[in-house]
Amino acid sequence: MPEDIQKYIKDMMSTLPSEEMYLEAVRDIVKDLIKEYVRKKLNEDPELKKELARIIEGYLEAKIKEYDSMAKMAKITAKIGFMSAPQSVRDTATKDIVDTFRKEIEEIILRTL
Repeated sequence: MPEDIQKYIKDMMSTLPSEEMYLEAVRDIVKDLIKEYVRKKLNEDPELKKELARIIEGYLEAKIKEYDSMAKMAKITAKIGFMSAPQSVRDTATKDIVDTFRKEIEEIILRTL
C-alpha cells in the first residue's frame, strides 16, 4: 500500500511543470518588459529611433556582404576542387550536375519560348 502511494505521488510529480519551465517563463516575461521599455524610450525620442534604423540598415547591409563573400569563397573553393580533380571525376560530376538540373533547365527554356 505505501508503495502504491509513493508511485502515485511520483507519477503526479512527474506531470507537474519543471522548475526550468518556470524559469523560462519568467525570462520571457522579463524580455517582454524590456522590449516595452525600449519601445517607449524610442517612441519618446524620434531622433534616437532614426539613428537605430540607420544602424540596423548598416548591420543588415554588412550581413548581406558577409553572405555574399561566403558564397564567393564557396564558389572559388568548388572551382579549385573541380579543377584539381582527375578528368574522369570532372566528367562524372558534370554529368551528375546536368542530370540533376536538366528538368529545371528544360522548364525554364520552355517558359521563355
